[in-house]
Amino acid sequence: MKTFFKTMLVLGLLMVLASMAISLVAFGALSDAPGVHIQINGDDWSAASMGAGDLLGAFLALVVCGLVLCVVVPLLLLLGIGLPLLIFAGLLVIGLAAVLGAGAVLGSPMLLIVLIVWLLVRDRSPRARRQARHAGHSPSPEPTLPA
Repeated sequence: MKTFFKTMLVLGLLMVLASMAISLVAFGALSDAPGVHIQINGDDWSAASMGAGDLLGAFLALVVCGLVLCVVVPLLLLLGIGLPLLIFAGLLVIGLAAVLGAGAVLGSPMLLIVLIVWLLVRDRSPRARRQARHAGHSPSPEPTLPA
């Protein structure tokens, strides 16, 4: 089960990184295309008109967004899929234990009768058991201690 969650975590991280790479490629392709203008508050925006501080701020914002996505998406997969399955399995085990416990309580009189019958029917003498065991084998002398 550990390898399943590790695989899901790696796949989630790969999906996030792939979506980030695709968005960067799409942004680069669209910003170079003729006739495409990005306007913010009525002003044309392009990456060439940005200063060093603006580029640093945009880079830091992208890094923070990437880190948040790399942490939140795998946790969402684990907690959104793994935790409900774990809760369901726990409730199933509790229900099974309750049903088995009720069956044990309801079946205890029958078990008591079976125990009493077994105690009455079983062979009580250990010597008869030993003789029955050795009856099928060749007789071997039993060691005796001098009294």
